[in-house]
Amino acid sequence: MFAVRSRRPVTGLTAAAAAVLAAAGFVLPRAVAPADTDETKVVTWVAEKEADTEPHHVRLGDQWVTYLRLHESHGGRAGRVIGDGSARCGAVAVTARGAITQCQRVLRAHDGTLALSGMIDRFGPGPYVGRSAVVGGTGVYEGAGGQAEITLDGDHVRFRVHLDD
Repeated sequence: MFAVRSRRPVTGLTAAAAAVLAAAGFVLPRAVAPADTDETKVVTWVAEKEADTEPHHVRLGDQWVTYLRLHESHGGRAGRVIGDGSARCGAVAVTARGAITQCQRVLRAHDGTLALSGMIDRFGPGPYVGRSAVVGGTGVYEGAGGQAEITLDGDHVRFRVHLDD
């Protein structure tokens, strides 16, 4: 049988621990402290779908993959081909208005790879816009972090990636 205990001592301990951690934030070395928000590099790419297994009518739990041809972006339009990419997505919620999807994306450019993870609401006719976390990279993007704004517009996907330095 479980005994009911007062939460008051836990609250005091939590407040004390928070105060210690807050004070420690001022003495952490630069390598451990969060990166400054003004130190970002922006990469913009456009991708065209080459293959897509997304079902026409998405149901809860459906999963699919998409293969992309990756291009430089020239004013939001596809320029020179610089690589390829893929997405593995699943429907995590479905309503009469549309679906919420969770996707992991890999963008493989000639100079390195970026890995993204996030959720996008797909309500209404589109285009759909959402944010994803940059969870890693290779090549010139080794150790990458940051966030990406992704726009899904039919067979085209636009990526605006903010990389933390």
